[in-house]
Amino acid sequence: MDAVAIAAAATQSMAATSSVVATASAAATGSAVATGVPEQIASMVATVIPSIAASVLPSAVTTTAPVTASGVLVPPALEVSSAFAGALAGGLVGVRRQLDAVGVATLAVAAGLGGGIIRDLLLQDYGIYALENPRLLVAALIAAAVAFFFYAAASRVRPVLFVVDALALGLFACIGTDKALLAGLFWLAAVLIGTITSVGGGVIRDLLTDEVPQVLRPGGLYATAAVVGALTYVGLVSWLNVVKSVATAVVVLLVVGLRVLSQRLGWQSPMPTDLTPLVASAPGKALRTGGKAVGRVSHLLGAPAARHAEEGEVEPPPPCDEDVERGETGSS
Repeated sequence: MDAVAIAAAATQSMAATSSVVATASAAATGSAVATGVPEQIASMVATVIPSIAASVLPSAVTTTAPVTASGVLVPPALEVSSAFAGALAGGLVGVRRQLDAVGVATLAVAAGLGGGIIRDLLLQDYGIYALENPRLLVAALIAAAVAFFFYAAASRVRPVLFVVDALALGLFACIGTDKALLAGLFWLAAVLIGTITSVGGGVIRDLLTDEVPQVLRPGGLYATAAVVGALTYVGLVSWLNVVKSVATAVVVLLVVGLRVLSQRLGWQSPMPTDLTPLVASAPGKALRTGGKAVGRVSHLLGAPAARHAEEGEVEPPPPCDEDVERGETGSS
């Protein structure tokens, strides 16, 4: 009897233990499912959109490699010419402000290389690219010398400088955004880094000359074009899995087009608009509109006799005796 009782007790304890384990596993599974729903939706979106893009776009412009597999490759000639154009613009500003040789060189280096230096300082994952590649610093100093000694000749080629500067704007937006993505940053932070890379040099130049940065003032689409270019690069590379070289070409053409159209058509970045009066008056307008609607409904539902009278369906009241007498008298 003792052995039978011990066996029964052991069986009951094992059953209780298994039920507890089953309950715990079910609860863990339910919590995992509950917490994994957003991740599942995000993963579905991240897989569906690239698959649609792969089925629509040619196979030559798409890739299956992750974004962090490799960086965007820029031809050295294009990179040097972009730095030269930015530095020349900064040097011309220094000559107009009647600075000395050191001042002109400082503005040229700041305008041509400042955005990339700020980018590398913010990312902290790479060295200072502009200082590790002497060709960029040499190009900036040559641009400063051209502005210092040949100001009149350099001023005559401003249309060419405008196009080269627009190319540099789109190119730097791609480079900065790509480096941020390689560092594993969120896409919004990558757009910010790309924009800073594009316009950071001009901001430093204007701050050194005690001016409000040109990119912050109303005018042609400059910083706006950089933001649009960085957003487009993120969308093409991260969501559509487009090859980085193709995405860079598309972004550069887009930025150049925005810059040219803004100059030709007079497009400007949006100015501040105070919506406080409109928002404050919205509840009052809604109440007045609702009151009018309620009044119309109550009129339609509460005055059917008046409505029928207007339609000619209600008979006039019978005449009184005085009216009859007057009618008879008048007829005689």
